[in-house]
Amino acid sequence: MRAALMQRGKIWVDEVATPQPGPGEVLVKTLACGICGSDLHAAQHTEEFVETSREAGGAFKLTTFAPVVLGHEFSAEIVDFGPDTQHTLKPGTVVCSVPVLSRQPGLPIGYSDEVHGGFAEYFLLSERLLLPVPQGTAADAAALTEPMAVGLHAVRKAGLSGHEAVLVLGCGPVGLAVITALKAIGIAPIVAADFSTGRRGFAELQGADSTVDPKIADPFDHADLRKPENVVIFECVGVPGMLDQVYLGAPQNARIVVVGVCLQMDHARPLIAVNKELNVQYVLGYSLKEFKETLEFITEGTFSVQTLITGRIGLDDVATAFDALRTPEHHGKIVVQPSA
Repeated sequence: MRAALMQRGKIWVDEVATPQPGPGEVLVKTLACGICGSDLHAAQHTEEFVETSREAGGAFKLTTFAPVVLGHEFSAEIVDFGPDTQHTLKPGTVVCSVPVLSRQPGLPIGYSDEVHGGFAEYFLLSERLLLPVPQGTAADAAALTEPMAVGLHAVRKAGLSGHEAVLVLGCGPVGLAVITALKAIGIAPIVAADFSTGRRGFAELQGADSTVDPKIADPFDHADLRKPENVVIFECVGVPGMLDQVYLGAPQNARIVVVGVCLQMDHARPLIAVNKELNVQYVLGYSLKEFKETLEFITEGTFSVQTLITGRIGLDDVATAFDALRTPEHHGKIVVQPSA
């Protein structure tokens, strides 16, 4: 089968062996797989990604410099079953799943050299983690379950009461997922900040009440953030120095939810946060329940995601797409369709 491989930032298409499902596993055909910001980080900053992953452990990790098949935002079609499977779902069923293969230890789909991700024609999933995609739901929309679940989880961890004003810093895929989840539960006002005109446009489409270009105005000084006593800031950038800027700009008693993943050594001055009595919450991923809920929200239209999809490509265009996504003006989410 064909797959797009990545090693130390280089991406190429090659023939690889079609995987054979083990006990409790199913072979699936990739229908759609989104390119995630984490994939871009893995390609652009492989050294830091691997070294930090090895130190930190946990689910979010790329621990090898060997070639890997990326892709963890996917929808797929069941093709075949391995031993010790229940056959609860029929071949041809379109499914989603959290990107983990339930082996001992578990393997991260899309970040391991032992199992392929969704940038391949076929890959493996654990049967017990499969979620059937309801009929009528587009495969590319279902593929966005994973990134949208990240936004849902971040908003849930913020513990919002509904009386907050919210500032979202960074309107890449993670920030847009956060805005989508905030809008769905009726939070207002939502102020979104990004240097990119294109990303600010996507933020408005997903429900931001106003947007700010930090080159022109200070996002922390926006009128919608001056009166409310409860200000919540979602940091969705993940670059060195950003957290310190948030400490400086945040109002007294603000809550900060750190969703962006900074791979490099960072610095922030605790005294600033102490003086303002800031509440800082780091978040990662989602629960199985939140993943299932997200698919339901996409299916019923509570989460609007089709406007985020700005490109659909085959495997031969993956490397070009990675280059295009380094410039954030034109794309929200590019979806890879290996059979295209």
